[in-house]
Amino acid sequence: MQNTRLLTGACAAALIVSGLAASTITTAQASERNTYYSSKQPYTAPGSTAYSAAPAGYQPIYSESVARHGSRGLSSYKYDALLLKMAETASAENGFVSEAAKDSFLSNVNAIIAANVDNGYGMLTGQGADQHYGIGERAYERNKSLFDKAASEGDKIAYQTSGEARATESGENFVKGFNTASKGILATDTVSPLNAAGSGAAAIFDKTPDTLYFHKSANPDGTQKSGKAAEVADAYQDFVDNSTTIANAEDYIEGLPRSQSAATDLLSGIFTADFISSIGTDSDHRWYNTTDGKKHDKSETQYLNCAANADPQQDEDACGDMGKSIKTSVDAAMDLYNLYIIAADMTNENNSAHSFDFDSYFEGHEADAEWFAYILDSEDFYEKGPSYSGQNETYSIAQSLLDDFFTSIDKRASGGGTVATFRFAHAETIMPFAALLKLPGSTTQAPAVEQPQSEDQVFNYANNPWRGESVTPMAANVQWDVYSKSGTDPKTSQAYTPIVRMLYNEQEIQFNASCKPVASGSTWYKESELKRCLSGIATSEDPTIVQTSGSGNSGTTNGSSSSAQAGDRTKSTASATDAASSDGGKASSQAGNTSAGTDSLAETGTSTLLPFSLALLLSLTGAGVLILISKRHQEEGGHPGSH
Repeated sequence: MQNTRLLTGACAAALIVSGLAASTITTAQASERNTYYSSKQPYTAPGSTAYSAAPAGYQPIYSESVARHGSRGLSSYKYDALLLKMAETASAENGFVSEAAKDSFLSNVNAIIAANVDNGYGMLTGQGADQHYGIGERAYERNKSLFDKAASEGDKIAYQTSGEARATESGENFVKGFNTASKGILATDTVSPLNAAGSGAAAIFDKTPDTLYFHKSANPDGTQKSGKAAEVADAYQDFVDNSTTIANAEDYIEGLPRSQSAATDLLSGIFTADFISSIGTDSDHRWYNTTDGKKHDKSETQYLNCAANADPQQDEDACGDMGKSIKTSVDAAMDLYNLYIIAADMTNENNSAHSFDFDSYFEGHEADAEWFAYILDSEDFYEKGPSYSGQNETYSIAQSLLDDFFTSIDKRASGGGTVATFRFAHAETIMPFAALLKLPGSTTQAPAVEQPQSEDQVFNYANNPWRGESVTPMAANVQWDVYSKSGTDPKTSQAYTPIVRMLYNEQEIQFNASCKPVASGSTWYKESELKRCLSGIATSEDPTIVQTSGSGNSGTTNGSSSSAQAGDRTKSTASATDAASSDGGKASSQAGNTSAGTDSLAETGTSTLLPFSLALLLSLTGAGVLILISKRHQEEGGHPGSH
């Protein structure tokens, strides 16, 4: 099945004439290149990012973001451990198609184990460090005038983390990039954390799991949530664990004949037909993540399975969950797929000390990779994304994060000294947040069918734009820039309401269609309007700005100003060349088109890409002027990761 976005009419014309990269409208270059990495898609900095001018008289006052951690290794000893157990049986039973196939498979599995032991299971890889270094650089450059002014006025930056090591480490590399680009002007001007994430570079990070790790009552540092945060987490887990609609949809998808045929097709290049058919038939051909591969109670810790040469005292994730298993050929194929997609995030660690090649198993098997991506996506979609129509439990858990975004703006607008808040978290944070905001690709729910009987009754690639590779690639991020205007608004007789623009994976986009911008085609919104359309907070304020003439801050990387109408698409472009070298070479663009016969996440939730494209077309046909200014960034390839 093809994962391609087709443009028609004005949208296509606008994009062709403007010369914007195709990555802004396809789900991801991963699909074009037939890699299908799902949520393990490595992040790529946008090759050309255009930022719109604020309405005249508005100046930057604040910036904030939330980001997934960067590329990482395997989260624990699991897929690699189980495939190694299965391979031991295959070796004993002559279950490999050849000696060469056996030697290659064992070498690859053992090498990726060794690489994860050296790097630390679940820890950031070199790619992940580079990704956030680059995002930090560009965060400063985009709002240079804001941060330069903050440094002169003694304002501070707040850094927050879920408390998980890879999230904090991502933040540390973001700080390195930000401080390098800014020449350290705010390096010591940071908000003192209430609950520091650690010492050294981690000391400036405040652990805020209530807003960044809201899906579990147990926090990454072993503490427990309390009060409302605990109630929200427990209610979410209870809903997902007990929803028959979710469970049956996931079972239906994995149980489709295509799952079995894809598994057989993939495994047949490594194992014999007899061995593949024997998987799951008896206890000798079912493998558990234990020292002997057999099923044991978790209390029997003598069977705890740990990676070779790992130190469990230093890396507890190097010992696997004893309950994980391979019981079917689909399980085995999915485990191999999971090694394939994580290998894409470990290019720095794939070296002479431990060299592995999982790409070769999927050469000529791109359709199988796409199917396994679909299976993986379906689980994330149902449990952490838009899920099925009529419910909001899978994404309303992100409300605390959205509330924090607004609260932070209000504090700054009221005279607070925090000029920016940068948050570092997880895919489990980004996916529900994207659905709550109805970001591109996260607008459409699946049918609410408790006992599905056909593929059109469940999430599928034909009727839903949600893709893990574009919704939540590694280092996925949502950034808000906030501008304000001095003086009194004659329409309200009060201070001017701050206005906000949003970037999704560093691409400026409109908020969902239920939110009304300050002018037609604009990407700027009054905060009061965003509170209304995103959080249901009533307002009587007119969301539009009537602009006559004047000078507005364009948001350029050098802080210059230009005259602009509120709805103009006047642009300044920051071009990053680090994409190919350090960010994995895959795009993390967004696709927001919806299909007939599916359910919108909200009655007004639609793609934000269409208004953006139409605005470009209007700019090119006389309604505005499109100015593209390119600025080259230095490549990030040499930036060290902290491992």
